[in-house]
Amino acid sequence: MTSDIKVHLIIVAAGIGSRFKRSLSAKPKQYELLGEQTMLAHSIQAFDDIAIDGITVVLHPDDKFWAQIQPINSTHTIKTTLGGAQRYDSVRNGIKALNAAKDDWVLVHDAARPCVTINEINALIETCLSHQQGGLLVRPITDTIKFSKSGEQVDKTINREQLFAAQTPQMFRCGDLLKALTVFEAGSITDESSAIEAQGRKPLMIQGKASNIKITTYDDLALATFILEQQGRL
Repeated sequence: MTSDIKVHLIIVAAGIGSRFKRSLSAKPKQYELLGEQTMLAHSIQAFDDIAIDGITVVLHPDDKFWAQIQPINSTHTIKTTLGGAQRYDSVRNGIKALNAAKDDWVLVHDAARPCVTINEINALIETCLSHQQGGLLVRPITDTIKFSKSGEQVDKTINREQLFAAQTPQMFRCGDLLKALTVFEAGSITDESSAIEAQGRKPLMIQGKASNIKITTYDDLALATFILEQQGRL
């Protein structure tokens, strides 16, 4: 990365994985093993060959596992900061910990997406920098989508041609994203892009891969392991 353009990376690992846990004693999903390394380590190492200015991992205030998996082999300097009650709190804390200029760029990535590829990340960075506009990886919806008020009966079928599933990483200028995560309607913010959208902006969409899955349930571990094997990363 040239000296006048800085791109930072925040990896959000502050969740407790309530939908993932098999029991009350289960560790947070980001610390489950995929091969010989944790999911979080794989998510960090996905950026090894990407030109970025360091990695900040946002941890839960009660995290007891980060110290146990050190050191993580990475080509980048890794530092940590503590997250907040909600995702937007955690990302906001991460941006503040960067001590970055407002015109610097920041990538925000989920620890639960270890299978993202170099090509996807570089496509996102190159597109955002060339257009000087923030954006995110997305995947076109291919399933038929049903809408139901009750959750028991179908009310209608939604046209999927204009529907896309948001992925990470997402990339925005540090100042823009920090402002968007500070002044917003909390109930409407589900990711960084939605915060930017609430400011009247239209983030760019860069097509990601179906393999960039978000690990949500325990069964997803097997699929992620298979994907990483196919990528030659296990």
